[in-house]
Amino acid sequence: MLNAGRIQPSADRMAHPFDQAGRLWRARVDRAGEYDAVGESNEYSPDPWSSFICRSDYDRARRLRDDLVAGYRGRALEDVFCGREVACPSGTCYVLESRSAMDLDDRSPDRAAAAILGDLTLVHGIGEATERRLKGRGYRTVADLARHPRYRREAARLLDSVAKGNTCDLLEWIGRRHRRSDPLLLEASRFHAPEDFVFLDIETLGLFSRPIILIGLARVGDGSITTRQYLLRSVVEEEAALTAVLPDLEADGTALVTFNGRAFDLPYIRERLAYYGIPADLGMPHFDVLHFARRRWRDSFASCRLGALETGVLGVGRESDVPGRMVPEFYDAYQRTGNPGPLVPVVEHNRQDLVSLARLFALLRGDGDGGA
Repeated sequence: MLNAGRIQPSADRMAHPFDQAGRLWRARVDRAGEYDAVGESNEYSPDPWSSFICRSDYDRARRLRDDLVAGYRGRALEDVFCGREVACPSGTCYVLESRSAMDLDDRSPDRAAAAILGDLTLVHGIGEATERRLKGRGYRTVADLARHPRYRREAARLLDSVAKGNTCDLLEWIGRRHRRSDPLLLEASRFHAPEDFVFLDIETLGLFSRPIILIGLARVGDGSITTRQYLLRSVVEEEAALTAVLPDLEADGTALVTFNGRAFDLPYIRERLAYYGIPADLGMPHFDVLHFARRRWRDSFASCRLGALETGVLGVGRESDVPGRMVPEFYDAYQRTGNPGPLVPVVEHNRQDLVSLARLFALLRGDGDGGA
């Protein structure tokens, strides 16, 4: 088994404006590996926290990294990525934007309300057997329970949340009674208009307490999906990037959509915000597509990773992709040399993750052909 997390020094070094920060970060990376490369015959866990990568994928990614360093030698980051610099009180960061065709179904609060109010088990004390008895006695919806002597008080509370379209309360309510993968949670998303959804995916320099080097956001509207990626030209720009994305995340009516973001992306962002002492309100409704995807496709595919579903469900294949666990090495190659080549597949990896996330979300909701 090859310990691949430690990155070997390179003789190829160019002057870089953030050289000191890069050296400090590199010293930390050298002290701890993130994964091991294993042979194809080795069994390893496909879960998001696995510390293994197939040796063939590892070797291919290392060759790709070296080819990119050679192919982009002498070019500046701003010449490779057509973006813009964004300034905020905590500094500056670099933002890339792209757009492609996509649609989500319109807001449908009546459909959402009908689905939620048709589930009597959302009322405390009512299980499946009791629900059957109540429906047999004419209590077809939660609204009917408003006249039931035992359940009317809690039914009234649920009716109030539905009437207000309070998605945060409804997600919490449904989550207390059902699994996180229950389709009723997806139905609650129909209280939101397509432009309310913020699709989020981050790239980091490790799994725990290490800088975020790319924050990707996407929104769908007017027949297209627009991705906005906050790319750190150095780890010293992390605070600025975090500050810059907050208006999107804290906007009224925002609903967050992630893939495994409940366990990774959102807690990671919260931790990095706390590290810089940045106050934030991230209590928005959150739809984690991983849970719904597992419920829908766990018997169809060996893995429910985003990449596997992208290929098996969406029919999307990636060329020159970088494994997520090797992103720190590609970023380190950029920091050591000032060569933007290794960032090219990292940026594309993140952009495609956002687009595939949005399409899977649409498909799971039953929005036509998955928004394509």
